[in-house]
Amino acid sequence: MSKLTKLGIAVLLVAAQMPWATAQSKPPTVSPVAAAARPFDVFVDPASRFVFIKLPAGWKFVGALSDAEMLTLPDHVLTSLLPGDPERQARE
Repeated sequence: MSKLTKLGIAVLLVAAQMPWATAQSKPPTVSPVAAAARPFDVFVDPASRFVFIKLPAGWKFVGALSDAEMLTLPDHVLTSLLPGDPERQARE
């Protein structure tokens, strides 16, 4: 066996033991973003104009808005779920 083949096999064996290479799945974690929205908060995705409501069991799609409706969103409607997003902070 050549040195290059031995090196390749060694690299593969080491890489297979790395945490990111294992097939074991970890339990899902609740992200701080998902935890920030309270039950019955309304979220509008500006790109798609889709409207979602946060229910105790999770997010529920409830419809889509027109261009005119997008211009008159109430202040309590979330338009971003990312922490520290200026667009969300301006509406809070």
